[in-house]
Amino acid sequence: MSDLTTQSTIHNRMAGEIVRSIVKPPLDAGGQMTDVLVLLESVVLGVILVAVKMGGDEIVLDTLVDGVKKRLAEQRLGPITTAGSA
Repeated sequence: MSDLTTQSTIHNRMAGEIVRSIVKPPLDAGGQMTDVLVLLESVVLGVILVAVKMGGDEIVLDTLVDGVKKRLAEQRLGPITTAGSA
């Protein structure tokens, strides 16, 4: 199994567990989705503080948000191909 396949397997297995651990406790405690999003913000901040050297924040955040937008569109709309370029 290649490193990429191994990492994909790990990511896919862990993602559901992590999402549940972020979403369920605040809602079970009577919170709203805004509470879940604030918790997510805190988690993203913590990971970036640990993983990214000072000065690299902007490009990492831009890349992260771009990836989230792309994957969200794929999940909600399916794969889309464009006919041309701007």
